[in-house]
Amino acid sequence: MEPIVGCGHLRINNLDKLLTFVNPDLALVDARSVCGIEHLHQAARLSLAAHNNGYNLSKDRSTEVLLYLTSQRQISKALKLAGVSNDTKMIGWVSFDEAPSNLLEIIKEDSSVLSVSNYDFSKVASDINTNLDEKLKQKIIMTRTATLPVQPR
Repeated sequence: MEPIVGCGHLRINNLDKLLTFVNPDLALVDARSVCGIEHLHQAARLSLAAHNNGYNLSKDRSTEVLLYLTSQRQISKALKLAGVSNDTKMIGWVSFDEAPSNLLEIIKEDSSVLSVSNYDFSKVASDINTNLDEKLKQKIIMTRTATLPVQPR
């Protein structure tokens, strides 16, 4: 099964309720940690491939998505960089199964929240020149994401 991705604005302001949705097959991420919808799709596909081929770094595919989004090998760092928090207003999600039917009760879908312009370069990629073309900046981020499994442990 191909992972399903989505995004939007949170309809709730309750972190505890939001976190009840997270499970091994559903990742919720702060949209500011996603450099466009292609970045989220790539992280989802790479997470699935890592688990299917035995080179995963985490036991859950949903956590693996966070690792790929942030190009981190440590779960705690990835959670800090891309995980949802009380400050999260826009969200991206990846489902490796059927998404919970009530997910859209807490998220108002809006594809514009996952964009290069909303990406927080200061968290993960402060070394990238922000004056570069948006497509080039996205390509740099996605290249870093793709190299995670080949980095030495």
